[in-house]
Amino acid sequence: MNMQKITPLETANTFADRIKVLIQRVGSVTEIARMCGFSEGVVRSWRDGNTDPSRARCVTLAKTLGISLVWLVAGEGSIQTDTISSGEDLPNAESTANRHRTKLRTAADTLHASGMAMDPQRLNTALRILQSELDLAESHLTLADNADMLADLYDILGPGGADVDATSMVAFTHRLAERVKRGRQVIG
Repeated sequence: MNMQKITPLETANTFADRIKVLIQRVGSVTEIARMCGFSEGVVRSWRDGNTDPSRARCVTLAKTLGISLVWLVAGEGSIQTDTISSGEDLPNAESTANRHRTKLRTAADTLHASGMAMDPQRLNTALRILQSELDLAESHLTLADNADMLADLYDILGPGGADVDATSMVAFTHRLAERVKRGRQVIG
């Protein structure tokens, strides 16, 4: 394995190259997968240039790792977000990962206390979708503010979080958009 440092400006022409840069910065494919809630196989597939992530997964990567979404998607500009100097390590990555694990644990404990059987994969999918939607909307609302929406989304998702009722999902998205809009009106 080549352990030579790759700088973002040297070889970040393709999405796969940019993922390789991130792997070196974070430390491993396993760590990126763990922090972002992706499978290691998916991250390896991106690294090897076999597939590209969805828009939502790009947003999750950028937000979790504290990097520029424009750099990640298009290879333009700096890898760093405006608040990070170029010599620093990725900020808050560990605290972000811990925050996501804590939220998942809290939701699991709530379901367990209510006597309901929980599908962890389904719950994790619901958490990631809801967080992604809130991130895409640049909402100041948190997952904690939207526990009822999380429960609704969990119900919409089928076993393993893979079988989605499209009509219910569209209705859910509209309800969430209205909530985000109301949240902005309260803040503004």
